[in-house]
Amino acid sequence: MSEPIIRELRKEDLGKGFLATLDSLRQTSDIERNKAEEIFEKISSNPDHVIVVAELDGKIVGTTTLLIEIKFIHSGGLVGHIEDVVVDKNFQGQRIGEKIMKYLLEFAKNRGCYKTILDCTDDVKPFYEKLGFKHIANELRFDHI
Repeated sequence: MSEPIIRELRKEDLGKGFLATLDSLRQTSDIERNKAEEIFEKISSNPDHVIVVAELDGKIVGTTTLLIEIKFIHSGGLVGHIEDVVVDKNFQGQRIGEKIMKYLLEFAKNRGCYKTILDCTDDVKPFYEKLGFKHIANELRFDHI
């Protein structure tokens, strides 16, 4: 098997398995193409909203999102927020998630983030701890819908 290419999302990836990969988190592949392209354009217009994908043999098989926040504290320091870490179920166990995360952590470091944070469930906590994440606090959530 070939090695995955880790890179930023491109518009043509919308039809190359990107949306289907997100189905592992929440049904996404049924979104209309024009709506998906509209969302892509909005995201890609913000340099502080980065989506990284893993491409394997022309198909997107994994993805992760990084949002970069500028803070008043730390003299305008930057914090990376990771969201939507997912690998297609058919490709899990091949270290693709690890490769995406390492790429994104290096990206955040190169952009000047002093820390990168994420929320996760207990069942995947060991995966992130293996990458160097530490349990610092608890997530609380307020749902608006």
